[in-house]
Amino acid sequence: MKKIFLLLMVAILFLPAMSAKDIYAYIVDNDGPVTNIRNAPNGKVVATLLTKESFVVELLRAKGDWFQIDDEIERYGDNEGEIELEGSETGYWIHNSLLMFTVAGDPTGCLRTKPSRKSRAVKMSPSTEMSFRPIDIQGNWVKVVTTDGNYTGWMHKSKICYNPLTTCP
Repeated sequence: MKKIFLLLMVAILFLPAMSAKDIYAYIVDNDGPVTNIRNAPNGKVVATLLTKESFVVELLRAKGDWFQIDDEIERYGDNEGEIELEGSETGYWIHNSLLMFTVAGDPTGCLRTKPSRKSRAVKMSPSTEMSFRPIDIQGNWVKVVTTDGNYTGWMHKSKICYNPLTTCP
């Protein structure tokens, strides 16, 4: 009995969490001079980022149309470096309409009907714009919608290109 308990404890400790791990997106905000970061979905603004700069954020979890992001943000361009957000004890949130990424490599089969490589691929036109906005997260999968709104599906994190300045292989 003791062995079974120990095996169960080890399994629980090493099971992957159901939150995002290393899933990133870049910020695209064309409405005004700053992007607001809030302390909760629709909450108080606790930080602002200049829209003329490029930022990449790590997505931690989704709640409705909002994503909680890590407090460390990567800034690209002339002022490249890491920024640490401060001022919130409840986390940092951004609306999903401000988040975007592209597909890394060949887009064939990048969208699935369910968060599994075994699920059916979403058929997309070859002329489809391959930019996506996140909708939800489940483990290593992100539910996305194309920026033109024509296709929705699940994408594995290995297919995400989150670099706002270059394309990924």
